[in-house]
Amino acid sequence: MTLVCNASPIIVLARAELLEAILRLATRVVIPMSVADEITRFNDPSDAACIWLGKPVASSFLWADPTTSDFVAAWGLGAGESSVISLVQASPDSIAVLDDLAARRCAGALRLKVVGTLGLLLIAKNAGLISTIRGPLNSIVAAGLFISPKHLAAIQRQAGE
Repeated sequence: MTLVCNASPIIVLARAELLEAILRLATRVVIPMSVADEITRFNDPSDAACIWLGKPVASSFLWADPTTSDFVAAWGLGAGESSVISLVQASPDSIAVLDDLAARRCAGALRLKVVGTLGLLLIAKNAGLISTIRGPLNSIVAAGLFISPKHLAAIQRQAGE
């Protein structure tokens, strides 16, 4: 599976120390340059996502931003979200990794495959890459991803916990 990742899932998963495990789900990971630029914009050398992007292995994931279609541009999304959607549009076997609701709606309107950070955790649990979902959920909440109590409970139920 090819994952085309937006900034927020990378940031939250890196801060929660889950990024390496989650990336093992994919046969290929693609990060548009605009997403990498968004992650490193504030040049915080202590930020986990910036540190990860600075590793030599991360450079193999970076891709040039594609041309954005008029349809995607009309949604007024950020450069990262637009690039993720455009890359998945050009490679229909890919999955867009997006948490932003407007971006997810745009991708849905194009009938693209989409998963968010929580969906990646469920996939990782089902694949045996993580043994429980409760700890990783707590970690991503502590890392800054807001998840309502209702959604936390739903994810835990879906994970069989």
